[in-house]
Amino acid sequence: MGFRRLALIFALPLALGACSSLKFWGKSTPEGMAELKPLVSPLNLEFAWHGSVGKNQDRLLQAAIVGDSVIAAGADGEITRFEDGKRVWRVDARKNLTAGIGAGDNLVVVAARNTVLAFDVKTGAALWKTDLVGEVSARPLVDGDQVYLRVGDSRIVSLASSDGRQRWSYQRTTPPLSLRTFNELRRMDAYLFGGFSGGRLVAISTNSGQLVWEGSVALPRGATELERMADVVGAPVAQGKLLCAASFQGRVTCFDVTRGAAVWGRDLSTSVGIDADSSQVFATDERGVVHALDIETGASLWKQEGLVLRGTGRPLVLEDHIVVGDAEGWIHVLDKKDGRIVGRIKTDGSAIQAPLERTGDGLIALTRDGGLFSLKLR
Repeated sequence: MGFRRLALIFALPLALGACSSLKFWGKSTPEGMAELKPLVSPLNLEFAWHGSVGKNQDRLLQAAIVGDSVIAAGADGEITRFEDGKRVWRVDARKNLTAGIGAGDNLVVVAARNTVLAFDVKTGAALWKTDLVGEVSARPLVDGDQVYLRVGDSRIVSLASSDGRQRWSYQRTTPPLSLRTFNELRRMDAYLFGGFSGGRLVAISTNSGQLVWEGSVALPRGATELERMADVVGAPVAQGKLLCAASFQGRVTCFDVTRGAAVWGRDLSTSVGIDADSSQVFATDERGVVHALDIETGASLWKQEGLVLRGTGRPLVLEDHIVVGDAEGWIHVLDKKDGRIVGRIKTDGSAIQAPLERTGDGLIALTRDGGLFSLKLR
């Protein structure tokens, strides 16, 4: 297999057998996909509003939430800000986007391969442009006076929010293969957390870019490069003194957030990542099974097997529920106590490939065909 990067997106569990079938986005039902069973006394779900942006075309594009606004874009470079479903502004970046959207109180940031573009969050006016060496591979993290970027598979760069000037860069060894999926950075106090190939999670000083600590989410195993892939995926999740992360072909592991010492680890492979609340960690495994683990010990609490091979996405904690999207555009609502599916609603029929995003009172779903849906659980 001659690829340096293995482009496996969202539906990777169905595609490990051959490089020619790494993604599925068709309308047909893959063999073995779980059929959706009728629900007993389901939740009454409805969309608050829905809009449209350009198609994603398998790019790593996510919507961003800023106050009451939702900002989203398609691969063609058109960026739109919505409020209550109404378009506030739309701008054309004039480039095909490969990652985004990152946003803060004053700034919207997107990436077109190695070019980073910033816009005013209120008006959409262009502010600055910065060219980097290497392709931006995940959504930018806009945080105060800095913008943090994953560049390629092994570098994190900090830019000044005011003008895009580079402040520092953190570099690791480039892996022979890496998993191309949604892989975000997290900021907590003076630390920036990021996961890498080889199952490594790092804490970096936000001031200097220096390594503070490094922990092992999982250890690579196997004889071939493909078998030894153990990339940390999704975003690290912080709850109290714990920081939890997950890896492909590896484990879910929780660390002491200040020391980097592993508190517990549990064998569970995911290509989409995790979420957590104060008592549980929620993960979707390679087959689409949703798991709940005790956040203090890693003990299994429940698992929901009714979404097997449906391209089930990253779990999202929403009050008393867990919400996941799938490859046919369904949004499924699970009871957080026992994992029962208690509601579902369909979007536009295309895959919900981007992670669901929390709003103040609900969630936002972005589909592969560019549908943007606001759902509130009442």
